[in-house]
Amino acid sequence: MLRSVAGDDGIDEGDYELLKFVAADQLKPGPPVPQRLAASRRIEAPVGARERTFKLNGSDAINGREMDMTRIDEVVPAGAIEIWHVQNPVYSHNFHIHEVAFRILDIDGRPPSAYLQGPKDTAFIPRKSTVRLAVQFGHHTDPKTPYMYHCHILRHEDKGMMGQFVIVEPGTEASVPRTLPSHHHHG
Repeated sequence: MLRSVAGDDGIDEGDYELLKFVAADQLKPGPPVPQRLAASRRIEAPVGARERTFKLNGSDAINGREMDMTRIDEVVPAGAIEIWHVQNPVYSHNFHIHEVAFRILDIDGRPPSAYLQGPKDTAFIPRKSTVRLAVQFGHHTDPKTPYMYHCHILRHEDKGMMGQFVIVEPGTEASVPRTLPSHHHHG
């Protein structure tokens, strides 16, 4: 049984069961684990990279706004590498961004521990801290199908602690509508 338990970091409250695993009666050996993992390219933000700030508000909003499925919060050019400042003035959160890879640049101005230095799509944001991320966006463009960024605590997601962004052709950011019809779908 996979269980979620309340921890010392104030990430969530209460204990509950998430998922039950049931193994087959007869198990087969799996392939050997590689001796060396594949190398990944280090995400580096270029000089003058666009910077955005996201303030986590309690358990139900980002930048003072609850999720609105018809609102585009951010418009990003395809292939961009940006710096995102995630400010957390309250208790700990996990911050997740769809469709990207990012690198933690620093936590309150200090370099991240070694285990936090690889490519990520989710980061632990300690209480009362600011975490800077070098965020690398993909090349698929679609101004009508947004991706999300959100707190990755299910209860906080459900309360509206999410935002949306679209990826567009570079140079078209200003012409992209910031609202969507209420019947659109997400990436």
